[in-house]
Amino acid sequence: MLNFLLGINYQNNLLLAVSYLMIMLLIIALLYGYLNFSASEIKLVTVNSAHCNTPPSVTLAIATSKPLLDLTIDNEALEEPIHILNVEKPILHCVSFKVKRGKHLVGQFKFMSHFPFGLVSVWSYLYLNKFIYAYPNPLESNDPIYAFTSNENSNDLCSSSPIVDEFKQLTPYQSGMNMHRVSWKHYAKSQQLLVKEYEGELGSQVVRFDYDLLQGTVEQRLSKLSYLVLEAEASDTLYAFKLGGFELSANRGEAHKIKCLEALSDY
Repeated sequence: MLNFLLGINYQNNLLLAVSYLMIMLLIIALLYGYLNFSASEIKLVTVNSAHCNTPPSVTLAIATSKPLLDLTIDNEALEEPIHILNVEKPILHCVSFKVKRGKHLVGQFKFMSHFPFGLVSVWSYLYLNKFIYAYPNPLESNDPIYAFTSNENSNDLCSSSPIVDEFKQLTPYQSGMNMHRVSWKHYAKSQQLLVKEYEGELGSQVVRFDYDLLQGTVEQRLSKLSYLVLEAEASDTLYAFKLGGFELSANRGEAHKIKCLEALSDY
């Protein structure tokens, strides 16, 4: 604009020509910047809660009918914006969050492009009213009341060794159950996943995790509980969970594990 005013004031054709050229360049940049962004669609696929050292992440689906150039993704939970030079076909992009233990709102994503000359910025927002959990990092517990060791004594509180009992029944498989207990003979006949249950296993393999019984700082005790929950799941042990006023009765499986880890994150 200054060049244009100076060119008119001093009747300098060279300045006027440069001004017109700059205006044309700006208009072209605006048009190409809009066209570059307009053919794209970005959606949330999954929110992936995880331990702090994993870390938590969200998966975004970026679809475009033509190449999308110079894309920048930003969120307040990112240490620095993510820059993608070129997206030529639909992709899934994982965005990792560097956050402390806790329950966090995913919040606002900003998608921006400076294509083609860096003179203009074209942007759009994606608002996500969803929460992501950063679980405590597992810390091995040396507390003697919680020891996952093989033991022939079936009355041991925390024995993770298999218990030989009489067959009780078959129950439908649920996510998180031990695949080693699936009755593959029944699956071959009926194409239905059924899990074997045995008499007496409920009472002999129940573990009770209690925050108040552990030693250490708040974070250390939360990390120990996180470790114990993962160990119980790995050994296919039924476990009850108590964290302050929050309690869960004895159970196992992916859903039970996630409830425990989310409670630890939000403590």
